[in-house]
This record gives sequence, C-alpha cells and structure tokens, in this order.
Amino acid sequence: MRQKALLAVVALVAVLLIGAPTAFATNLLNNGSFETSDFTGWTTGGNFEFTQVVSGAYYVYTGAQDGQFYTTMGPTSTDGTLSQTFSDTPGGHYTFSFWMASVGDDPSDFSAYWNSTQVYSASDPNTGGVWTLFQFAETGSGSDTISFAFRDDPAYIALDNVSVSPGPTVPEPSSLLLLGSGLLTVGGVIRRKFRANR
Repeated sequence: MRQKALLAVVALVAVLLIGAPTAFATNLLNNGSFETSDFTGWTTGGNFEFTQVVSGAYYVYTGAQDGQFYTTMGPTSTDGTLSQTFSDTPGGHYTFSFWMASVGDDPSDFSAYWNSTQVYSASDPNTGGVWTLFQFAETGSGSDTISFAFRDDPAYIALDNVSVSPGPTVPEPSSLLLLGSGLLTVGGVIRRKFRANR
C-alpha cells in the first residue's frame, strides 16, 4: 500500500509540473542561431576579420550545435563584436543563453554582455571543442542589448543558438497556496486509506 501511495504522490507532482507554464518561450532575438547563413539581425563591429557563418565541419568543430549554421570567430590582435538590441517588458525576468565551443587557443578571449554589464569573460576559453551551454538570469528594461566581444589569434571560437527568452518566472503566492493545499488533501486521503488497510 505504501508503494501505491508513493506512486500516487509522484504522479500528482508530475502532472502539476507538466501542466505548469513553460519557463522558456520564444526567442526574442532575430536569427539567434544564424540559420539565415549570415549575420542578418546582428550588428557587427570592431575587428571583424576571419569571422563568418559556416555549416558542417570547420576547424576542430564537427558542425552546428543545432540546425545547419553557426558562426566561427577569429579576429587577431583586437576584438570583434557582435550585438543585437531587442524589445522586452520592463522588470520582466529573462534567460540569456548561448552555446559556445573553443579549444583554449592562446591568445584568445571571449566575453558576453547584457547591456553594458559583463556576464561572462574568459581568456583562452576552453570547452574541449565541445558545445557548452551558458545561461544567465536577467531583468528587462524595455529595450536591452546583448553583445559578444571575441578574439582568437591562432584559430576560431564557435558560437551558436543565442537566445533571450522570458523566464524563469516565480510562481504567484496564490499558486503556491493552491498547490500546497492540493498536496495536503491528497496526503490526507492516502493516510486514511493506509490506516483503514492496517
């Protein structure tokens, strides 16, 4: 009987979690995964030499993290930049994420920014050449800009699937109260059945 009660609680929690609003929604960025095969929607700047959108195997990378295209960045001596400005809700919660791959070339650097605030920075970044996800929780101001600065003198750093998505959201207190009372009710029913079957 205890196993049945445990299964009932697990099933209830699963239903509640599946039915909850998704934390991540539509990407607010234009061409965040470079699937237009170019930099449409992006503003390029700085030293943008040796930076391009590619498909398939390139340098040590076997292909895009998802889809067909990704960008490889290899300016020498000084940084190149890639940025995009978008509209959002003032005070809204957002997740800024991107996939990056690198092999620790020396010298190289890679930084990510939300407006003028640096959220990530690495000298000679090294993910072992494997696509790695980076995520940051940010607050919208109505109009925000994400940007990257990068340099790789010997070779290339790869970037794909850049996203700004609403969420994660914090549940309203009334939702938490409703969830808690529902779990208590189910717990009471299971307890009564357990006692009746003793």
